[in-house]
Parts: sequence; C-alpha cells; structure tokens
Amino acid sequence: MRKSSSAEQLTCLFQEYLKLSAVLRPGYIAGLGGGEEAEASAAISGIVPDAPELLQVIYSRVSGTGSDEEEPSLIEFIPGYRLIHIREYEQEIKVLRSILEAKGYSGGGTVLPVLTNCGSDFICYFQSEDGTERICDLLHAYGDLAVMYNSPEKFLETLCEFYRQEVYFLDEEGYLDCDLVLEGEVGASLNPEAEYWSE
Repeated sequence: MRKSSSAEQLTCLFQEYLKLSAVLRPGYIAGLGGGEEAEASAAISGIVPDAPELLQVIYSRVSGTGSDEEEPSLIEFIPGYRLIHIREYEQEIKVLRSILEAKGYSGGGTVLPVLTNCGSDFICYFQSEDGTERICDLLHAYGDLAVMYNSPEKFLETLCEFYRQEVYFLDEEGYLDCDLVLEGEVGASLNPEAEYWSE
C-alpha cells in the first residue's frame, strides 16, 4: 500500500526529530525501542482502529518510553513529557477519557494521547468533527484542550526547530530542559494560530 504524502512528510519529520534528539542524547533512539519492535505498529491499529497517520508513523518506528524508565536523558520526548509506550497506550487512553469525562468535555471529535507525564497531563492528537487535525495540551486539573501545534506536521517540524535553535538542552541531572522564552518565540512563529503560545 502506497503511503500518502502526509504520511511521507510525517515519516521524514519524525526521522529528523530522532536524528536531532540523538545528537543531544546518543542513547535516546535505542531507548525508544528502535525499529526492531515493528509489532508496535500492528498494536496501535489493534488499540485504535483507523489510527491517525501520526500514531502509525511513530509506532512503526519506535515502541515508546515505559513509565518505569529511570535514566534521566532517556525519559522525555519533550521536556516534562514521555512518548507513551505501546504496552501502556490502552491504559493511558482510559486515563485521558476519564479526565475529559470528569471535566465535562463536550468538544466532540477524536482525542488521543501521544505524550504524558507522571501527573497525568497529556499532549494529545485532536481531530475535530470537520476533520482538522491539531496537537493540543491537556492539563488534567483543567480538562481544556489548548491547541499547541496547528497540525501533526507542525508538531514535529516545531520540535525539530527547537533542537536546531538550541531551545532544548540537558540540565545538570541529565533531564531534557528548554529555554522557555525562546520556546515561546519559536512555537508562536511556526504555529501562529495556536493560542497556547500567546498565553
């Protein structure tokens, strides 16, 4: 089956993200499970029928980071958040849905977790009822989806730019950290319609 141009673009951007991550954190790609766990791709389709291309692209290459990972430089996909391990994906969907339900979310569309942290905050894939795809922030204490990235492509493109412009760095303990001011500037310039960066 031929990949769509969107899937091809996402694949290129994700590979670029991994390369840039590996420059700062040489063991990170191996820590994600690398490409040898291709069953993750089949697993995501089993958990999420009609899984969006972003999830298919990610889990066709890596398995994610388990909640038990202890090496600081290998935990985070972006500062404060890890890429959900495929083995934990089904459970994280339940956590996300319970938060949306408890907060009375009524926005419709499809909301799926991509990244999470130990406080059950999420970076989510959101497809509105008109088919528009975005990446949103969901803090479990509030339950509101705040658009961070205007599309899945912009999500990966912006993360790559964060590496290129040295927004991301490792702190003294080895955790991924960022220059918040520069992050806001780069995020807003690449995602001008996303309210997250203007708050």
